[in-house]
Amino acid sequence: MEEIEFSPAQRALIDKPGSVFVPACPGAGKTQSIVERFIQRPGVPPRQGVALLSFTNAAISEARQRCDQRPDLLMSPNFVGTIDGFINRFIVTPLYKAFTGLVPTFKDSWHSVQGTAFGVVGVPLEFQLGWFAFDHDGANARLVSHKIPYAQRSTVANLPDWQVKKASASASRLARRFLANGVMDCAATRVLMEHYLTDTTNRTRLGRLMGARFGSVIVDEVQDCDSSDIFLINFLIDCGIETVMVGDLDQSIYGFRGSTIEAVKSLVGRVPRGTRFDGNYRSSPAICAVVNSLRASDGTDIPLGRWKDDHSPVVLLPVSGFGQARLKIIKVAGSMGFASEEIKVLAYAEKDARECAGASPPGDKGGGRLVHLAQAAATLRDLRASARVRTTAMQTIEGILRGLGQDDDCVRADAEFLDSVGLTPRTFRDGCLRLACRTAPFDGPPSAFRAEMRDGIKALGWDAWINTGGLRSPSGDTWPVLLVDEPDALDWSTIHGFKGLQATVTAVAIPPLPKRATTPDGVGLWSEGVPGESRRVLYVGASRAQRLLILVTAASQAAAAISCLQRDTVPFVVI
Repeated sequence: MEEIEFSPAQRALIDKPGSVFVPACPGAGKTQSIVERFIQRPGVPPRQGVALLSFTNAAISEARQRCDQRPDLLMSPNFVGTIDGFINRFIVTPLYKAFTGLVPTFKDSWHSVQGTAFGVVGVPLEFQLGWFAFDHDGANARLVSHKIPYAQRSTVANLPDWQVKKASASASRLARRFLANGVMDCAATRVLMEHYLTDTTNRTRLGRLMGARFGSVIVDEVQDCDSSDIFLINFLIDCGIETVMVGDLDQSIYGFRGSTIEAVKSLVGRVPRGTRFDGNYRSSPAICAVVNSLRASDGTDIPLGRWKDDHSPVVLLPVSGFGQARLKIIKVAGSMGFASEEIKVLAYAEKDARECAGASPPGDKGGGRLVHLAQAAATLRDLRASARVRTTAMQTIEGILRGLGQDDDCVRADAEFLDSVGLTPRTFRDGCLRLACRTAPFDGPPSAFRAEMRDGIKALGWDAWINTGGLRSPSGDTWPVLLVDEPDALDWSTIHGFKGLQATVTAVAIPPLPKRATTPDGVGLWSEGVPGESRRVLYVGASRAQRLLILVTAASQAAAAISCLQRDTVPFVVI
């Protein structure tokens, strides 16, 4: 986003001390505003710190860039990072170390850690540790439906009780093995946080330390808070720390992970409400109009940025199937002066986004270690992949290689494992990167990729602790899935994955209403003027667009979408 002259509402957030919740429309310049407040720290005593917490890297990166000339602002007692990072550093690590004597090792997700899958007799799938929720000590494992991939959800739901109990018992035993070594994922750290802070003594002592260290906490994208985030922020408010929250409640789209709009409203209701940021510096007037139409709450976006005089209409593009969408999207964008490189295709479901973009299907998520290693290596080599996706791929490669070591390597803390094999974090990561870059995995048969990996591991000297026999070629020496997008595919993402970002041209896929649907989808809620998460998902997708928004609409949804656009006087054309 270009530099802006701060509006009166933004200046109030930047300059006025005290707790506040400030609602902000998409593209409102809130990141620049909260970073400026972080730098200016109004009303915060010199010896106290300011914490800037965000769910996205945008505010964190902006803060670090703006502080290039003032590196002291990024040092203690200040903190700039994610809520997970804050929880790990200031709550879980000191208390866990005090109670156990261990320094915890934090993993973003169990899915990137080898040794977290297990089978149950008679069940035709592998359970994943990440499908379960646990108590603070790893006991009482409980399957969580939304954590199970859609393809396996019905199978798990139809299991008899005895198999579910057996799976839960196995998950609990496995979780306790990891916890015994101080290894935990983000979900486990949040459970520990709540366990620790439920104890009155811990809460009082830690509250005093927090209040002494931080004079202010700024929370970006507050609408993304789940129950544990809300627990933390309520604790900080109870500590008497000035709490500044900024966000757009209509962008609350994480109900599947336990976030509820009602709980967030209750949280922000604890502090005074500031003036809404209603200036949209991202989008053209037509895009602001459709965003206003999709928004269920009050508020109007005013186009103020460099595209405020751009009069390109919203394009509604009905299609009988998403497989025919790519060429049509390119043709529409080209007729309005945009190149295909400027287009981002978005959808709620990955398969819809891929199909609209002309990319390869998502494919089978199964396969052995060699297949998973090839998929991760291909992702790491793909320059179009986002930094977040590439980081996950690197973690997958590291986890697979650890899983080929000794039986207990997976459950050991990172420092202990690396010490046992004579590596540092940097040399281990560099070696994994060299392996990933040795060859394009899908240019040949699995046996060729397997041979390259074995030679690479030997060249690194890692064959002393890695058993390459665990890398087995798939049946028939053919790949069960090819995750290499066609070279002419458009750039794509899920709407959730692109949240907080923007694109010159955004094509949002609107699929047909599911068969036997019992509740309205996003278009249905939009038509009825009723709030709901599926409508908010469309709102988030549309609001990513800067100059051109293309609504790639299933033919059965076109009439309803046209009616909504006409009702709210959105400038649009049907092509």
